[in-house]
Amino acid sequence: MTVTSHTVQARDGVRIAFNHYHNGGGGAAVIACHGFFSSKEARSHRRFSQALVQACDVISMDFRGHGRSGGLYTFSAREDADLEAVLEWAAPRFARLGLIGFSLGAAIAINTASRHPGRVRSLVAVSAPSEFERIEFRWWTPRALRAGLASLGPGSGCRPGNLFLPKERPVERIRALPQLPVLFIHGTADPIVSLQHSRRLHEAAPGPKHLEVIPGGGHAEWLFREDPETFSRLVLSWFSRTL
Repeated sequence: MTVTSHTVQARDGVRIAFNHYHNGGGGAAVIACHGFFSSKEARSHRRFSQALVQACDVISMDFRGHGRSGGLYTFSAREDADLEAVLEWAAPRFARLGLIGFSLGAAIAINTASRHPGRVRSLVAVSAPSEFERIEFRWWTPRALRAGLASLGPGSGCRPGNLFLPKERPVERIRALPQLPVLFIHGTADPIVSLQHSRRLHEAAPGPKHLEVIPGGGHAEWLFREDPETFSRLVLSWFSRTL
């Protein structure tokens, strides 16, 4: 497996970094969008990319304010420009493109795909918030504290920007995707974004869709860390059928 590093520039000038995991087939690629405080260099994202590259090329990106990308993170207000820049790079290179997003990365993926309905063939939204203002974030609970400590390490961190910029609501934007197959994955014990968010998104999605509920599962990348084999098998099966 070959991994190459690249950078592109978002429309507002912010430099966006990503890694390209080469499968060798060249026909399809999935862009992986991390959640808050993570990056493409986090251990869970490197391991997940290595699992997914069995089926297709993988483009694992850093949103602004994370990893090797520039700028400050705006909690989904401006990060659509980051994903759009990566999509622009990938579109002429691959006949079929999919997206997988974790937490706020899933919100950004939904919002961005809604403006490019013909470019993305399939989407997986893991622990996606239906709207930023309704995120619960019960950080003080023992489960959240343990998971937060477990996620620390190389590749973690964030350079935060303005938290209060207006943000699009994925539960509204997803209605613009009538043909896009969407797999929603959510854990029942998520202490940050409750299962009701994915239920609302699943109800609003007009296209082919499935909601996979993980009993006792945590939040976003934690679902992969808790059971990497089952999570990878679920995602690989979805993309094999829809990408």
